Amino acid sequence: MPRAKGAANTVAKKVVTIIWIGLLLHTTCLAVEKPPIAVIVAEDSPAKTMTSSELKLIYWRKKNHWANGQRIHPINLPSDHALRLQFSNTVLGSAPSDQRDYWNGLYFHGISPPHVVYSDESAIRYVQETAGSIAYIDACKVDARIKPIFWIMSNGEMSNNPAHVQCE
Repeated sequence: MPRAKGAANTVAKKVVTIIWIGLLLHTTCLAVEKPPIAVIVAEDSPAKTMTSSELKLIYWRKKNHWANGQRIHPINLPSDHALRLQFSNTVLGSAPSDQRDYWNGLYFHGISPPHVVYSDESAIRYVQETAGSIAYIDACKVDARIKPIFWIMSNGEMSNNPAHVQCE
């Protein structure tokens, strides 16, 4: 009989271990889920929509003016920021660290990379206060101060249609 009790304890320990591993994996998967990104402009901006090609040209500094002739001021988050990594990989096709040679080459032609701000809130404020600016933020941070014109989903899909965002 003691042997059966010991076997039952071993099985119970294995079940508990499997449950813990499952919980850890589930938590890890939730932690790395990427939020949708909203590409934003000022509420009074004439820009209404955007294409992924246009966005790419703007952030590579190959499109510098809006249709009305106003200069475009693209804004980035820091190169190690999760949204910047997601944005760069999805829209530009490379990580920020892989873009150094590109920007170093343009620097000698007087072209600088997009200005960097350090949070969604600072991106919102910059866009709100700087005519012609464009930025990207966590879609859950969109508010009445700015206008989202393009959406980048966590699965890499891009659209002009508002994203269905579930925010906590």
